[in-house]
Amino acid sequence: MTSDSDRVETDRVEAALRDVGARLAVPELPDGLATAVLVRLDEPVRHRSRVLPRLAAAALALLVALGVAMAVSPTVRAAVLDFFRFGSVDINFAPPQVTPTTTDTPLPDEKDVSLAQARDEVVFDIRVPGLLGDPKSVRLAENTRVVSLRYDNARVDEIDGRISPVFEKFLHVDDVVRTDVRGADALWIPRPHPVLYVDVHGEIREEAARLAAKTLIWEENGLTYRIEGDFTQEQAIAVAESMS
Repeated sequence: MTSDSDRVETDRVEAALRDVGARLAVPELPDGLATAVLVRLDEPVRHRSRVLPRLAAAALALLVALGVAMAVSPTVRAAVLDFFRFGSVDINFAPPQVTPTTTDTPLPDEKDVSLAQARDEVVFDIRVPGLLGDPKSVRLAENTRVVSLRYDNARVDEIDGRISPVFEKFLHVDDVVRTDVRGADALWIPRPHPVLYVDVHGEIREEAARLAAKTLIWEENGLTYRIEGDFTQEQAIAVAESMS
């Protein structure tokens, strides 16, 4: 039985695909590809248990066609890459519809707690970066899905990555640098960028829009981590690798 959260997530994916489709300039496919796909779809189903349903086959055909288009067209490839997910963060290369503030806007249901209280309330282990020491303050948000460790000039977010995305970022494709933290895939965003909050229902909370500093994002053991502050890439990775 489909849950409300599953339906919301499906609607978001469908909306993203429609948006991409509206902007695609797809080149002509190789001769015979479309005809061959249609012929296969019309073939009798002799072994139903071994054959994909027609809808799934059609979707597969679409993916094949899109894959060919991406391979031969940089424009198509760029449009498809307008939206991708990394852990609990959606990266969106389209401009935001709101103007973010430069203040540290609280997340929904955010509250101040001690580090000990935070560790009692969350279901995952909170890690502290040794290079920064104990945080000046700690905040919990979204029913303990997000733990934020606050420092004078830095912020460390620890996000329960097993649930739908928490943050949505809007930036330029050239802003994202792929790197790693202790061998785990990571993204480095080297300049300030707008961030919008996505709540547990999949709704973008425009009132929570803010301007983030340079940010390192990585996944580890089912969690997503963000380090935000005035760091170089090397400094941010060193802080990340000091977390325990």
